[in-house]
Amino acid sequence: AASALNHPNIIAIYDIGVENGVDYIAMEFVSGKTLDQLIPRNGMRLNEVLRHAVEAADALAKAHAAGIVHRDLKPGNIMVSTDGLVKVLDFGLAKLAKPSEDREAPTRTIDARTSEGTIMGTAAYMSPEQAEGQEAGPRSDIFSFGALLYEMVSGQRAFRGDTLLSTLSSVLRDDPKPITEVREDSPSELRRIIARCLRKDPAQRFQHMDDLKVALEELKGELESGKPAEPVIPPSRRRRTSAVLIAAAALTTAAGGMAWFLNRTTPQPAGGLVLTRMTSDSGLTTTPAISPDGKLLAYASDRSGEGNLDIWVQQVAGGQPIRRTRNSADDRQPSFSPDGSKIAFRSERDGGGIYVISALGGEDRLVARSGMYPHFSPDGNRIAYSVGAPLRSSKIYIVNATGGQASEWKLQIPWAAVPIWSPDGSHILFLGSTDPSGNFNTIDWWVAPAEGGTAIDTGAGSAFARRGLRAPSAPGSWTGDRILFSASLGDSANLWQAKISLRTWQIQDPPQRLTTGAAQESGPSISADGSLAFSTLVSESNLWMLAIDTNRGKVLGTPQQLTTAGGGSMRPSLSQDGRKLVFVSNRSGNPDIWLRNLDNGSETAITATPWPESHPWLTGDGSKVAWTSLETSKPPIFVMTIARGVPEKLCDDCGMPMQWTPDGSKVLYYWGQPIRYGSIDAITRQRADVIHHEKYNIHRARFSPDGNWLAFHVPIVVEGGRSPIFVAPLRNGVALGETDWIQVTDGTGIEAAPFWSPDGGLLYFLSQRDGFQCLWAQPLDKATKRPAGAPFNIAHFHGARHRVDEVGFGPGISSDKLVYTLSESTGNVWMAKPEGGRPGEARR
Repeated sequence: AASALNHPNIIAIYDIGVENGVDYIAMEFVSGKTLDQLIPRNGMRLNEVLRHAVEAADALAKAHAAGIVHRDLKPGNIMVSTDGLVKVLDFGLAKLAKPSEDREAPTRTIDARTSEGTIMGTAAYMSPEQAEGQEAGPRSDIFSFGALLYEMVSGQRAFRGDTLLSTLSSVLRDDPKPITEVREDSPSELRRIIARCLRKDPAQRFQHMDDLKVALEELKGELESGKPAEPVIPPSRRRRTSAVLIAAAALTTAAGGMAWFLNRTTPQPAGGLVLTRMTSDSGLTTTPAISPDGKLLAYASDRSGEGNLDIWVQQVAGGQPIRRTRNSADDRQPSFSPDGSKIAFRSERDGGGIYVISALGGEDRLVARSGMYPHFSPDGNRIAYSVGAPLRSSKIYIVNATGGQASEWKLQIPWAAVPIWSPDGSHILFLGSTDPSGNFNTIDWWVAPAEGGTAIDTGAGSAFARRGLRAPSAPGSWTGDRILFSASLGDSANLWQAKISLRTWQIQDPPQRLTTGAAQESGPSISADGSLAFSTLVSESNLWMLAIDTNRGKVLGTPQQLTTAGGGSMRPSLSQDGRKLVFVSNRSGNPDIWLRNLDNGSETAITATPWPESHPWLTGDGSKVAWTSLETSKPPIFVMTIARGVPEKLCDDCGMPMQWTPDGSKVLYYWGQPIRYGSIDAITRQRADVIHHEKYNIHRARFSPDGNWLAFHVPIVVEGGRSPIFVAPLRNGVALGETDWIQVTDGTGIEAAPFWSPDGGLLYFLSQRDGFQCLWAQPLDKATKRPAGAPFNIAHFHGARHRVDEVGFGPGISSDKLVYTLSESTGNVWMAKPEGGRPGEARR
């Protein structure tokens, strides 16, 4: 059973067998030290404690979900690798362990037979129920985890005795010495978490390792941000089918913030909110929709194990979820009809489109081609949806709910996406921009009559900016005069609400945050009785390597994952010989630049400042690296000769580095709006303009290997709102004018992020021409750089959980390999329900 676990923080078991009469287990080799070797006498640094504890808790949550209890958690069974990654060892092996020769050793592992009344585990770390020979369940691991946490913080064991029996007696009867006596700087919240883990009664501990992990993640986030940690509120009760969690500090704000919101917009029950985890999937379960009466929940999930998302429906009151769609393509973004009888959703099958299916049974049917983000009108007769890519070419269409000819919703706006009907059906709110170049800073929420007419800017962008939020994300749900949505502040995305005037359609007052979790909370959907469904997502980016003859575009092997350390890695850059790799990783808690030797796999942090670093680029010979620091809004560029290891500031307020010139003498960088590019000499500091356009942004410019050409993509410069890739000839390092640009792709697939093969005969790029962001290559005439044949696919990324992020994709390229970034998302669905009374038993 343990060998079936697949988790980056669990030791991998490769084989179990018998050789010459000897039973063996072949396991992953991890270079590092166990915690009993790493914990100093006065305890570990708090940031180390929390980083290691969160990873270990995540591993144990995965094991518990698979029905596996460790039963022997202790510092000797937690290893920290040389790159800082936690590995939990010896799952289930306490069951097989033999007694120590020293029968009175307080830390020996006790013989683990499975008969009732037999003591199993390591005395100083076992739970009271283990010490009494009772069955050890997941809450037993939580007790042992608390003892482990205590020792990591204080440097001392929680339970001690001179003999085995006295140690067991201490576990059964004693409370540990207060941590403050040995560690005065320990946060009160961390002390409360440990105390709750170490309660003698299993019913009074954290009920699930997931709950404990959330509490630790929230505390870690609070400490890193410099904010005081809020207390963890225990779960109130447990539903028969899923845990009801009033989340540890991660979601305490929701109880007050959402109660205030509901009191002003919907019937409000006595009391606050009960947060319920509706799904407990190890994969991706997301985009929830709650029926208007609050009785049904629909969502997309890959829990079938077939590699794609399907629509599932379950009753909020309990019962088994029902799989409503079955095909090999992704089905997602469900939306209930007003009477709750039908569900509209986006499907990727046959090029993508909007489908409708009965909530309770029957076949699905296509109602519109190519659409996404469907939303029923309040009368249930129409469905609004968008077609195309937001920021580039999206338009909104409206179709009859039974199908038929869809009509474009006419607006004098270059792109519009993600429509949401007003509660009375008279208007539609949407995400849009009047800037055809795709300038992210011009995104806003707009409102226009449902029958067409003049769109009104709601001013959400300004309101968001005053609150410190990034440009508005898509609206999620509209009820009364409130709009629910997800937005990012710092490294997490939480649920927010904004008040809108129903007379002027202007956003009133700054947005209010409803939740404060450390995960990515998104997709809020609210019912008439005030029940709120949303998803919590965790995304991690890692580097992958593909063996390929890059001059011919011939793939030579299957992709291999390079990084597994927690925190995520992105923006790879390779030396020409393919031996050195630099990238960004926040595995240490802060985005730093790392250097990896691909010959032996060793990794070294190049930067270790408190400021985020980004955009690392190696010279072709691998001798120097350039990057930027995001310490201020005016980012400098740093350069370091790797052999010397001393960074040197190249310039202040120059922009983001994009590449070195092929000879390694200058750094190409970009800045401004519209985005433009310049170069700076690494020796003389002399700057020169390279390329710009008065109207459009220039994206992802890259020098050809001979330095005579520049490839880039420009959104929305041809009819139809396409995003083609261009090549511009250079003269003395400066691009010629637009009339000399060569259009390499037609832009219909929303092409982006071009980069050259080493011989300049291929131009690689990302494209959505098959409905997904995939990697393609365009053959070029080596002399003229004009297209020399049709583009062909290099790598498909169609899986529901693995996606390509254009911004951090990279890639690093050499003659025999590509290194690129893929993000993997996992998540589950939660619901916030009014506490006290059934839906409908509410007071205003």
